Amino acid sequence: MVRTESRRDEARYRAAERAVWERRGIVPEEHWIEVRDLGIRVRALVHGEGRPVVFVHGNPTAGGVFVPLAAALPGIRAIVVDRPGCGLSDPMSYDGITPEGLHESAAAYLEAVILALAGDRADLVGNSAGGMAALVTAARRPERVHTVVLEGVPSVEGMRLPWLMRAATVGPVAGVASRHDVKARELKASLRAMGHGDTLDSGGVSREDLDYRLAVSRFSDTYRNDLDLLGRAASWRGPRPGWVPRASDLEAVAAPTLWLTGEHDPFTPPGGVGAWAARMPRATVHVLAGQGHQPWIDDPEGHAETIARWWESLAA
Repeated sequence: MVRTESRRDEARYRAAERAVWERRGIVPEEHWIEVRDLGIRVRALVHGEGRPVVFVHGNPTAGGVFVPLAAALPGIRAIVVDRPGCGLSDPMSYDGITPEGLHESAAAYLEAVILALAGDRADLVGNSAGGMAALVTAARRPERVHTVVLEGVPSVEGMRLPWLMRAATVGPVAGVASRHDVKARELKASLRAMGHGDTLDSGGVSREDLDYRLAVSRFSDTYRNDLDLLGRAASWRGPRPGWVPRASDLEAVAAPTLWLTGEHDPFTPPGGVGAWAARMPRATVHVLAGQGHQPWIDDPEGHAETIARWWESLAA
């Protein structure tokens, strides 16, 4: 259990986040969604008109990491969510939570977002822990989910957990990590470890995007809250049984699902994600050369084109 003083500096966090959107010439609308079942409010930034698409980030990040992709996708109403406890969204208590409770809470907050901002149904785009949230929502609330796009390996039983994240499941290590002022060189080293070295070397990650990622660690309680969650759902051995979806759980996802997995994603299980996708009724898999765990940052326009083309194929 991670307990540290709050690092929240809302003004500085908002300034860094705003710069990421302004780099793309966008001023999004801010919305707060009441999740009555959890007693919290979840924050989302919304831009555009068209098919509603909810973006759900991984651990430990916040919604702004998806701005490059949300800005590149044409004809959508982009709904970029801060998961509970991340960015500026309210934290939820994990005291006494069970695996069933964790999965149901993910479905509850995403359903609340969809009903508040998308009407009855939405497309879900998720990465890592956000991919897990998208999958459990599609399985538990199928009437709310049109399609699922998994950007990078989602949190599913059998995934590899890199050693730095394994170490962060140990309480004292998590406590130090949540208090640490992440330096730019450390952030870049982390991105390299996630498979994004080529993109960094080519200048593909903007200064605004790097500064925003630093702001997530320095000016919000994201690390504290997500490391608390990580310590409950995983150990130094990897994910605890039952805390992330099992491969068999994927069979309950009826929505068409697109897997976009980077060749250098360190979370990829032995043999790749094909065995997982094969359990799903309507799954398509692309393994993307030279890309990492957050593969859209390596080629936002390419990912936007692939997703748009896939949506078109489903409508044909």
